[in-house]
Amino acid sequence: MKPAGVLETVGAQQRRGLRQPRLRAVRTAPYLFIAPFFLLYGGFWVYPVVYSFWLSFHHWTAAAVVGVGLDNYSRLPQDSAVTTAFGNALWYLVANNAFQLTLALTLAVLLDAVFVRGRNLLRAAYFAPNIVSGVVAAILFSIILGQGGVLDRVLPIHLAWLESTTLAKPAVLIVGGWRWIGYWMVMFLAGLQHIPAELRETAALEGATPWQTFRYVTFPLLRPVTLFVLVVNSIGTLQIFEEPFLLYPSGPGGPMNAATTPAVELYKAAFRDFDLGYASAIGWVLAVLVIAMTLTQMILLQRRGWSE
Repeated sequence: MKPAGVLETVGAQQRRGLRQPRLRAVRTAPYLFIAPFFLLYGGFWVYPVVYSFWLSFHHWTAAAVVGVGLDNYSRLPQDSAVTTAFGNALWYLVANNAFQLTLALTLAVLLDAVFVRGRNLLRAAYFAPNIVSGVVAAILFSIILGQGGVLDRVLPIHLAWLESTTLAKPAVLIVGGWRWIGYWMVMFLAGLQHIPAELRETAALEGATPWQTFRYVTFPLLRPVTLFVLVVNSIGTLQIFEEPFLLYPSGPGGPMNAATTPAVELYKAAFRDFDLGYASAIGWVLAVLVIAMTLTQMILLQRRGWSE
């Protein structure tokens, strides 16, 4: 017979031997549960981003992929359609923010007022267009704004919204505003409802007019919400695709590319010309523009206290 001390030692070793696989399973299990997310994230986001960056320095064809260095990027300033697209993107950035945010804030202030009847119904009505996809909205407004469309039958004059190089970009603003103004209105409403009513009541008792109350009390407290809306709307504006792609009977980008955007030109390069390297270069220049614009807006407005 073995001594008792030896038996205890052997038993402890056996217990430790059984415990170690269990500990390994406990430590491994969390990683197995989160692995599907990282696999999908890596396969459908990280890999395409890295591959597109690599591809932007190559000329891709069905036969081979040839390295061309910076040639794809040097082509961009010489491509009139692409330079027009980036110029239009900056125009959309300024005009779209001014148009959508001004109307959204105005509607939010009006629908936050207690004297407006049916506020909840109006809020739902203004928000409803946001659930319509960009494709459906573009097709709908091509019928409304197109030659012989609804506006032509209602108005005594024909403005040629979709055939004019002058009105092509405003047509995109109208479609985008119809979809998104209600969405930003809800954001501003959420900010307005978090402002204590006592502050506005005190300003009114002190003799402030409604405009003075809005300017010196309401709007300063809405600045964090305004910063969020401005940045997110700017990012979306620089990536506009559905409206200028589907709205015009003359083809993507409108007459003489008057309303084209970088996303439309990227699509043309990739799926019309099958020049994936050049399309990747357009995409990366657009990505740098979006990042630079976002950082600039946040830094400048945060310095002015808009994030507080």
